[in-house]
Amino acid sequence: MRTERLDSGRTRWILIFGLLLSLVALVWYGCRFYPRMTLQMCLDDPLKYDGMEIGVGTEAKVIQLLPDGFIVREAGRTFRVKGNPQDASLGDFVRMSAVFHKEGYLELKHLQVAKGRYIKIVVSIAPALLVLFLLFRTYRFDLCRMLFKEKI
Repeated sequence: MRTERLDSGRTRWILIFGLLLSLVALVWYGCRFYPRMTLQMCLDDPLKYDGMEIGVGTEAKVIQLLPDGFIVREAGRTFRVKGNPQDASLGDFVRMSAVFHKEGYLELKHLQVAKGRYIKIVVSIAPALLVLFLLFRTYRFDLCRMLFKEKI
């Protein structure tokens, strides 16, 4: 009997709306009470974020090595990082935690090099595409009832 109630269209839409509303509330709560400092925020207001530790994600690419650090490009902006680049080389994608300084550079605390990043992305996408292919080969999605039905 429980499945009959969930199969009704109105109940399903109420459930979907409730879950989406919960997701929106959780995202709002996280942004409001636990904001993540980004490099862009620090560059927009350097005095406010001077001395704060930030995380720079894997979209940061090493474009130049220097004697006392390296230069990284992230989201179209270039900035200097002071510290030991360890095993990072030109063209590597890096993830790091660093201290932002109002003079426009970062002081490196921790660095992780993402070796073979593009290969990992391609390898992880292939199984997902295979599963989607097999799913839509066997089932079709009914938008009106919001469920998958087996093809006959």
